[in-house]
Amino acid sequence: MVHLEQCNQPSCEDSDSIKKSTMESYDRQWMRQDEDAAAERRRRLSSIADPLLSMVNPLSGKVVLDLGIGTGSLAFRALELSPPKAMIGVDFSGPGLRVARTISKHAKFNDMDVELVRADLERMPIASRSIDVVLSQATLNLLPDKRAVFSEISRVCKSGARIAVSDAFKTSFSSSEGSWEQCIGGTITVSEFSTFALNAGLIILGQTDLTKAVKELISSGKWDWPEFLEYNMDYRAFMMMKSG
Repeated sequence: MVHLEQCNQPSCEDSDSIKKSTMESYDRQWMRQDEDAAAERRRRLSSIADPLLSMVNPLSGKVVLDLGIGTGSLAFRALELSPPKAMIGVDFSGPGLRVARTISKHAKFNDMDVELVRADLERMPIASRSIDVVLSQATLNLLPDKRAVFSEISRVCKSGARIAVSDAFKTSFSSSEGSWEQCIGGTITVSEFSTFALNAGLIILGQTDLTKAVKELISSGKWDWPEFLEYNMDYRAFMMMKSG
């Protein structure tokens, strides 16, 4: 077991407060979006979604789990590029899942097996060793108990399952004073992420630095995330595999 010395997780009381305020923030955000806005978001963010998906494609015949599906930006992009056997999306936001559910009924997706679940990512109603591929985009930083999330990823994955996660990361130049809702306050370093993965039985096979691509999206107005630039964050995609 590798010990984490720098990553101090919030107390239970603080965690509940963080999760509540984060959920309320995303509920408000997704309530302002419809399926057209979600489709546009999927198109705009494809430049960071596609490198992540390339780590695990092809998805044919696979059961795929998207952690923090929101309105489906990453999941439906995956369905466009390489339809899996089944796509399961988990999120804590009811309004986000309602938009995703509407999109799943569109002609291009309605013959695909898409299951949407409202749940806590630290305790998912997903059967153990049932998942072939896990996807997640800009989500793990929002969660207070990262040990529990990595443990859950390991639990639901089959042996040899592939995991592709992209997220914002804290650097030596970053401040930790930003809000959790804006994907700043809950960020960890690449080293801490790697340690969480190792402790959960996940092997890191590679990573891609997407910081430049994210900065270009923000600077061009395609991603409304000025805090990323303000707090000097990195953005990386990791490919992992479940051992044993």
